[in-house]
Amino acid sequence: MSNPTVQQSPMSTAFIAKDMKKSIAFYTDVLGFQMKESWPSADNPWWCNLLYNGQSIMLGVDMDEACAEPSGGEGGGGPSHPEGMVDWYKTCVSDWRTNKSGCGVTVYLLTEDVDAYHAAVTGKGGEARYEPHTQFYGIRDFGIEDPDGYKLLFYSPVTLSECQSCAMPLADAEPGQMYCDFCTDETGHLRPYEDVFEGTVTGYFMGMQKLERGAAEVAAKAHLAKLPAWLGRD
Repeated sequence: MSNPTVQQSPMSTAFIAKDMKKSIAFYTDVLGFQMKESWPSADNPWWCNLLYNGQSIMLGVDMDEACAEPSGGEGGGGPSHPEGMVDWYKTCVSDWRTNKSGCGVTVYLLTEDVDAYHAAVTGKGGEARYEPHTQFYGIRDFGIEDPDGYKLLFYSPVTLSECQSCAMPLADAEPGQMYCDFCTDETGHLRPYEDVFEGTVTGYFMGMQKLERGAAEVAAKAHLAKLPAWLGRD
């Protein structure tokens, strides 16, 4: 087993792999992960821990031996398991074998420059499901699937040009910041719609556009309805 003292990522994701060598090659050769730990060996692991930018994805085998209770003690040599762990793992493997891998789950992974990373991944044969795209919630991302179909989304925080609540320009915004100071409270959370609406009516449409109150309310309602923070609001 490789060095067990390496500090683990504070959050790890574990996948069952149909073909460990194929999956490891995808993560290391295409996505740029590094293998930090493996068991029982790096050449033929039943389990391994792969790191990218301090983020961990662990892979484990799909085989009956992995579900078997190690003998331990007399004549043993395998690690012992707490009560219930083997049954739980058997259930996980059984569910995995009868369902699509990772259905309903997407793993987000931070990368420094998503466009450069996308170019590197696709240049090594990785097939992204879509090109890097800037989302209204302050990240730029692209999606890709591993050999077993697990969905991975690589992203970088980006600086947005305008508030996603009122469309005011975001001056000196931090990467990932969605809202302006006028639309957020003292804790940084988005203010209620009624507060933003009133500010838009009086501050923008009446104060700057010189509309009467009635016309300003109509204009503000139509304006806010187009913005991400209030889409779908009745």
